[in-house]
Amino acid sequence: MSTKKEPARRRVEYYVHKVKDYSSRYNHIGSFHYAPCNLVGKYELYPTYGDFPECYCLKNYGSWWKQSRTYQPNYRPQDFDCLGAEDYITVEFEEALVPSDICIYEIFNPGAVVRIRGKLSTESNSKWILLWEGAPEKIPPISRKFHKKIKNIDSLINTLRIEFNPTHLEYHYAVEAVLMGGFQARSMLEAKILGIGLLNIIGSFSSKLTCQDPEESTTASTSDCSTPSCSLPEVKPMLLEDTCTDTRTDYFLNLPNEIILQIFQYLDLISLSHCSMVNRRWNDISRDALLYQNINLRPYWHLVNVNTILYYRSRCQLLKKVDVSWCGNDVPHFSTTLEGFLASNAHSITHLSLSSCKFLNENMFQVISLCSELVDLRLRYTSGWNLLERPLLSDFQKLVVLDLSSTDILDDEVIAVLQRNPNLEVLNLDLCQKLQRLDEIVQTAVEHNKKLSAWSCWKSCSITPEGVRRLGRCPNLKEIDLGWCLNYKDPGDSLHVVAKGCPKLER
Repeated sequence: MSTKKEPARRRVEYYVHKVKDYSSRYNHIGSFHYAPCNLVGKYELYPTYGDFPECYCLKNYGSWWKQSRTYQPNYRPQDFDCLGAEDYITVEFEEALVPSDICIYEIFNPGAVVRIRGKLSTESNSKWILLWEGAPEKIPPISRKFHKKIKNIDSLINTLRIEFNPTHLEYHYAVEAVLMGGFQARSMLEAKILGIGLLNIIGSFSSKLTCQDPEESTTASTSDCSTPSCSLPEVKPMLLEDTCTDTRTDYFLNLPNEIILQIFQYLDLISLSHCSMVNRRWNDISRDALLYQNINLRPYWHLVNVNTILYYRSRCQLLKKVDVSWCGNDVPHFSTTLEGFLASNAHSITHLSLSSCKFLNENMFQVISLCSELVDLRLRYTSGWNLLERPLLSDFQKLVVLDLSSTDILDDEVIAVLQRNPNLEVLNLDLCQKLQRLDEIVQTAVEHNKKLSAWSCWKSCSITPEGVRRLGRCPNLKEIDLGWCLNYKDPGDSLHVVAKGCPKLER
């Protein structure tokens, strides 16, 4: 009988090979100073502490910017992130590992990491796995190797998503490198098993299943789109009956549907999904369109897929506000499904946020342009602007808030939007590096947007002192952000003109 031992798993460590996605940057495109790409490779500065351009730096810190008129309020306060994650970065490693350690080398104002998720990006149906989460920390001003105990899993990981909450910090947060250590598979068979997370599936199969709608057969396919795609407690068939042998008093039976509906309005989306599986009466009430006038999917970005959108499409008959920020960037067919969802509600949507959605294309922009009732549009860190054959945003006429920060929008389109939206109050053009005629844009705002109260063009450097002087002709301005715009120009008396011409100025 052979006594040959199975080869031991080999422990290896990898630093970031590629930065795939991010929601915040401090640098201009083309500049390596404070850029996300600085996370690639091993650290060189650590353990030195300080403000170094060779690291990756978040744009925002503290809570002051949340008081700004450009800050997006939560469209659905019931759905919120209990850890307050405001930004993220997604990084990829050269090889997949079963992770045992994750180290983040923080070299300036540490303590902003609140969550780490991982997945295997080479598998199209791979799910994000929570590896660690915790509250932001108040750390002394020294460099730190963030090294927390992560969740034990038996799945291969080659991609990490790190989420940050810098609102407690007094200045910018900076990180130099990320390391993932763990074990490689001993064979191709083991790699395949770990790659599909088979061991985790077996371990959780007895207590989890894909959500199903109580109105559907309990033997329906798990690919049914009548419920959101997320793991919820197993649905027992007896719970779907209107009668129950439990002798305890059910006080809800005596409540009219209107009262239960009022109670349901305080629930988050996941809780509503749970309620829909209690019995048929609750299922009927949980489908009421009044519960889905405002939808915020950002806290659930890791769960959202095509079935999620189809689930809410059947419920959203009175939709007004929708936030799908951070969602769908690695989900097949997500863009086309979202197009159908938005098109079916285009007549009623007033607020739309697609921040950090990198799947935008001309079809998506055309659907967005159909939302003629839009008053608040947030497209920060979106892509696809180079695919536009005509300026579709100029179709809007009721905009009050427009956030185009970190996009490739062009001068003519901004000018057209300003000319057709006289009620515009808030305009964010931060890091819009394709804008070359900001002075002309300011002049257009002076002539057409008399209600303008907030202007931001941080690091959009084509504005000149003359353009700044023109801002002084917007008497309702309360906020102006010209950060880094005049660094290499003599401002002259332009700031004095603004201060004199804008008596309501607050910041």
